[in-house]
Formats: sequence, structure tokens, C-alpha cells
Amino acid sequence: MTKQRLETGALKALPPLSLIDRMRQQLPNMKRADKAVAEALLENIDAATRSSVKALAGRAGVSEPSVIRFARRMGCDGFSDFKIRLAQDYAIGRMYLSADYQHPASTGSEVAGHVYEATSQALASAFAQRDPDALERAADLIDGSRRIFCFGVGGSSANVAAEAENRLFRLDLAASATADAYKQRITAATAGKNDVFLMFSVTGRPRSLIESARSAKQCGASIIAVTAGGTPLADEADVLLPLVAFDEEKFFYMPNRGRYGQLFILDCLATLLGGRRMKHISSKLWNARTMLADLNGESENQPVGD
Repeated sequence: MTKQRLETGALKALPPLSLIDRMRQQLPNMKRADKAVAEALLENIDAATRSSVKALAGRAGVSEPSVIRFARRMGCDGFSDFKIRLAQDYAIGRMYLSADYQHPASTGSEVAGHVYEATSQALASAFAQRDPDALERAADLIDGSRRIFCFGVGGSSANVAAEAENRLFRLDLAASATADAYKQRITAATAGKNDVFLMFSVTGRPRSLIESARSAKQCGASIIAVTAGGTPLADEADVLLPLVAFDEEKFFYMPNRGRYGQLFILDCLATLLGGRRMKHISSKLWNARTMLADLNGESENQPVGD
């Protein structure tokens, strides 16, 4: 094998550059508009992961179409896809490249900083992936449903499914949650028209969720999936609430950040439903507050809808 082939093979084995590294590398040779966008992004990457097209265009002094064209030149489908990948690359950079994160946090101050940054990045990534139209369609299905079954498998997804029941029953919705794979399949097999299944999965691959989704659809039920697009569970969904929940196995001792993204989507959905159903549920929430006051005494800050 020649030296040239060896070098070519070595290059192919290298991991692809992140969006951040590519922007920095290509910046000197970019055209004026692209360079202005790249400089605005690199000036504050954290803020860029939460920025709108309009806001970024204003900071860069270019048109909104210029921002979208820049995202596509960087190999992304559009600006939303660009922000997702930017948030993920930024998270990797903070967690892997910073010397502060090469070893487990050993003090309360370090732990607080690590968890805060992990949480903020997870929320930024979830916000960048938001699909307002899908949220509206999901709310329509749940608002008109007979029953809502909240499913999850594993630590974070199972806990968020339980939280979904907690959020929805307060809105006078017939919601229940289970993480038991056997019960999930039986529930799906006995579902009917106007039943809705709200499923949470980071990977979109748990067998019980996929099989339950298929069975429930055959019975006339609807599936709402909070998971990554292109996964088997996403393919079964009537409404997909997209979430690529990036995590780092190297830091397995830290809480899974995927649940922050899942909770963000759940809070958006519950808030949307609460606004729609307020006229119907306001008297019942008032009764709930009265009951809580009788149990615990008056408290202005005591939550009812959470």
C-alpha cells in the first residue's frame, strides 16, 4: 500500500468536523453574507442555539434568506436542523473539550455548574427542535379523546410518562400511565376509537412501545410519540413531537439529560391544553385548591395544575 493510500485511509478514519469547527475553518474564505452569519454565531454559540432566523439575521446584518442559505451550505436541511446540530456540537465541546469536564465533579459548586449547563443545553436543543404545528395536532387529539394512556420504558421516559398522567388528570382528562411492558401490550390490545397513546422514548426503539403502537392503531386509537424522527416508534406515530435527546455515555454518573427535553415538550403540551380547557376546568381547579387549603392551610404559592 502506498504512502498516499495510507494517508487517505487515515483521513477517512477521522471523525467529521463539528459545525463549530467547520465554521471556524471556513470563515476566512466565506463570502461576505456567510461570513457575517458565521461571525454572529461564533460570537455567542449558546445564544445562537436559542435564536430565531429573524434575530440572527438582525445581529449579522443580513437578510433572513441569507441565514437559511448559510444553514443549507453547512449541510443542514434548514435552520431548525442547523440549530439542533449546533446545540449538540456545542454540548460535546463543553463536556469533552473543556478541561473542567475531563474528570467527575468533586465539589458541590462543580456539580451545580455541570448539571446547570447540561440542563440548559438540553432545553436549548429541545427548543430548537420544537414543532408548533405538531403540538397543536397533539393537543387536538388529547382534547377530544376518551382516554389517554401515557407510556414510557426505562428511567427517564417512564418517569416522564408518569408525570404526563400527573399533568393531564388535573385538566379533567382520563389519563393513566404505565411502564410495565406486559400491561402496555394488553392496554393497547383493548384500546378503541378516540383513545390516545402518548409515548415517550429517547431511542424510539423499545419493543413494547413499538408493538403497542401498532396494536393500538389497529384498534382505532391514535399515537403521539415524543422521540427522535426516523426511529421505529416515530414511524408508527400519527403525530410526532420530535426530540433528539443527545447524551454522553462517558459521563454516565450524571443524570440523563434527555428527560429535560421530554419535560419541556410535556410542559408545552400541558400548557396548551390547560389554556384550551380553562373554561371547562376552572371550577374544578378551584375545588382542588379549596381541598388543598383544608388539608395544608392557605398558601398562595401552592400549585394546583402541576
